[in-house]
Amino acid sequence: MDKTALVLEGGALRGQYTAGVLDTFLTHGLHFDTVIGVSAGALCGTNYVSEQLGRTTHVNVGYRHDPNYISLRRALHREDIINLDYLFAPHGDGWEDFDQATYDASPTQFVVVATSVTNGRPVYFVHPTGSELVDALKASSAMPFISAPQDTRLGLCLDGGITDSIPYGYAQAAGFDKIVVIRTRERAYRKAATSPVLAAAYQHTFGEHPAFVEAAIGRPEMYNRQADALDALERAGAAFVIAPSQPVTVKRLEGDTGKLQALYDTGRQEGEARFAALQDYLKA
Repeated sequence: MDKTALVLEGGALRGQYTAGVLDTFLTHGLHFDTVIGVSAGALCGTNYVSEQLGRTTHVNVGYRHDPNYISLRRALHREDIINLDYLFAPHGDGWEDFDQATYDASPTQFVVVATSVTNGRPVYFVHPTGSELVDALKASSAMPFISAPQDTRLGLCLDGGITDSIPYGYAQAAGFDKIVVIRTRERAYRKAATSPVLAAAYQHTFGEHPAFVEAAIGRPEMYNRQADALDALERAGAAFVIAPSQPVTVKRLEGDTGKLQALYDTGRQEGEARFAALQDYLKA
């Protein structure tokens, strides 16, 4: 049988779209040999591998304004705005705890993408478990300037989107026959160049890590190259892409829970609308 990979783009709470598509997959019993996630894509991916339909949106919508989960004040102490320790801690009634046992037993290999602060290159955590899973997810979603670099077994890391925003290249290099990508931006979206002010901030804050500074400043060009190449792969039938049909107006840390629920519902609807075509692609 063909080897199948699922690639999940990041985007903070825009990951509600991804959560909707993934819950559609779970409803249909669709699984992949490997799931590769960046930042919010990795967070959504954990709940997909653990087969917890609805958990991502239950937490993001139901607990968006719980300061134990998301709080800008945490940034004052250079802590992650989204508290992943709280997300993965046991809470009991009223909160769906992460199903570590199902995750551990899954035949799906889960890969989390982060960026090495030391050399400015992507690093890949292959099926981390327990505390290493939480560390990898923290590293993958740690935003420069706001979060302190996360100490991991692969060194100090920050946001995986800095160096590998849409990591279909990992799946290609690993020899997967079928590659499915879930975007959190519409296909036409491209990033603007890094502003001189932001470039100077990178130089000031991370000057002792010049390779990281270069990668961070060049992120928009990297992202746009990936998006262009992915469009070409999709046209050639070498990848299957599910992306929002309309521009996404949800902010990275959107506070309007109605908009978060609506984006999840859009992911469910558009995932369902593309499902028959996806099955054809996987069977071809």
